[in-house]
Amino acid sequence: MKWILFDKDGTLIDFDMSWMKIGIQMVDQFVERFFSDEDQAHAYQTLGVNKETNQIEPGTPMACGSLDEIIQNFNALAGEDVGEWTRQTSQYLIDHREPEIKWIEGMVEALETLKAQGYRIGIITSDTKKGTGQFIEATDTEAFFDLVISTEANAAEKPDPAVLNPLFDQEKGLKAEEIAIVGDNPNDIQTAVNAHLGLSVAVLTGVGQAHEFKQADYVVETAPEVVNIFKGQSSDKE
Repeated sequence: MKWILFDKDGTLIDFDMSWMKIGIQMVDQFVERFFSDEDQAHAYQTLGVNKETNQIEPGTPMACGSLDEIIQNFNALAGEDVGEWTRQTSQYLIDHREPEIKWIEGMVEALETLKAQGYRIGIITSDTKKGTGQFIEATDTEAFFDLVISTEANAAEKPDPAVLNPLFDQEKGLKAEEIAIVGDNPNDIQTAVNAHLGLSVAVLTGVGQAHEFKQADYVVETAPEVVNIFKGQSSDKE
């Protein structure tokens, strides 16, 4: 194994609650725009937004779906193609969000250990370049990461294996089986499956639940535990 790609929110750092706020705001705007008052409760329930608690229910489309999956659900509920509206609304909310950053306990030490062992470390996130840059600047961790793959407008998203193209473009000759992915979302693990990566590790600190990770090679409580997994793997330092 040469590369380890980490998801950001819910994996490297505590799940950024600003994402939940964005999700709820987007559903609020969608429901208000496309539904009459008597149909709104059904739309909220279908999308997994509990308006009594103002929370997104785990395992629902708004909790762990990609933007394409959210659009599919919006289209089905609205009975029309609302993809362009959804993408524009999502981008606006993301561009104006204020990130909330808190490291998963032990993560910094784990990254230091993996770098010392010779692994190349990357971020693969559904956040934008701007949001990811804010995280790296706020934590002063640019030296940890050899590559950042973020999701910009009209770019490939997890679990599409094309999301890995920036890595393969940078590292000519790198093989899929030399890459591991670590993430808290079922789409992280599905990316590994679709791209035939060498290893996938699911963590339980974010939006995913244990029963959703049957395809993962390992399921651990928190990402720092991967240090023990990768002890037995080879890196390009060897």
